[in-house]
Amino acid sequence: MSNQLNFFQNYQHADIDELADVIGELLQNPITIEDSDHKLIAYSSHSESTDQARSSTIMSRRVPEKVLTRLWKDGVFQELLTKEEPVHIPAKDEVGLGKRVAIAIRKGNDVLGYIWAIEVNRPITEADDEILRQAARAAVSRLIQRQGKRKAEEQRRKEFLWELLLGNHSSDTLIRQKAESLQMQLYAPYLICVMEAAGTRLEQYLYPLLMRDKMLWVVDGNQIILLVGHTGTGKKQEELLGRKMEQFLADSLGKLESHERQGPVTAGYGRSYKAYADIVKSYQEALHALKIKRLFPRETEGLHGFHELGIYRYLIKLKQWDEEQGYENERLARLKRYDAENQTAMTETLEAYLDTAGKVNVTANRLHIHINTLSYRLKRIEEIMQVDLEDMNQRVALYLELKLDKLNDER
Repeated sequence: MSNQLNFFQNYQHADIDELADVIGELLQNPITIEDSDHKLIAYSSHSESTDQARSSTIMSRRVPEKVLTRLWKDGVFQELLTKEEPVHIPAKDEVGLGKRVAIAIRKGNDVLGYIWAIEVNRPITEADDEILRQAARAAVSRLIQRQGKRKAEEQRRKEFLWELLLGNHSSDTLIRQKAESLQMQLYAPYLICVMEAAGTRLEQYLYPLLMRDKMLWVVDGNQIILLVGHTGTGKKQEELLGRKMEQFLADSLGKLESHERQGPVTAGYGRSYKAYADIVKSYQEALHALKIKRLFPRETEGLHGFHELGIYRYLIKLKQWDEEQGYENERLARLKRYDAENQTAMTETLEAYLDTAGKVNVTANRLHIHINTLSYRLKRIEEIMQVDLEDMNQRVALYLELKLDKLNDER
């Protein structure tokens, strides 16, 4: 037991390269150590045994994006980010990744980097996990030393992105000059996407995809704000940017939701722009889309773009207008009173009918009632409210009023 607790006691002053060699000798397998951005820091030199993923990492000084994406999709990074124990990873031959074991290097809740051990010379057993646990602790001080300058540069870039999001810069020329001085690549067209999830460090979960799609980001509480740009050329740049955004959300949301335990993951994005002085507009649109999705999760399921919101884009302003005028919808109030007094569901029926654009078969199926029952309810609704559901003007007005009333309930 005492040997297990002191694997690295004679190497307290070893540098990161020596540490990689010591880990490799103890495990009798090749080792790589990366920072939190998956850039190579050190690798063991005692063994020539390797696999394609490790060779590519050493050659390019960072983990290949296809490997990062595959590990993320398979949930490997989610385990590494949430577990303090080593993670045993099966081979993924399609991306040149052999069987290996990895552990995150942590300081408190922050992940500073990763240690990877490839199983090529002998199996890495659970008994070897203690070596990796100690190695991760021994690596902390080495990685902290390396982080200082990089963190300061990254912080300056984050601060500048916040300045853009808050509308503190109005000259596109000066914006691009400052971005160049900070080594930030600003693509156009671009848009802003905001994602939120309670209790999740989104930037760590999403990192492989953020790198793949060349995104810039800042974190605000439980939100991550993404600057998404299009890197190509051509006449359909806005269309291609929209596809890129939707693909990113398709790749990320489902995986995040499957690992999220404290609530749903929600995302909204603004319209695309070319001038970076307009970035504040896309940011505000993304926040608006996010707010609407929180208020109307069922109605806006599958919608993320501000441009897709339809009538929901207007509801908050319309509600404010109603409140300023002191307006109360008497017809809707009558229908709700009827429901309360008679234990009926006329209001729910009306909303379902209008949600389906007046398609009686679809409405009946949604409400699990016979079509004759639906026809009776619709006639009673017309009598109670004194409306004509065949009149498009009245129908649209009722639809808006139902949603506004629901907005009032959920606010």
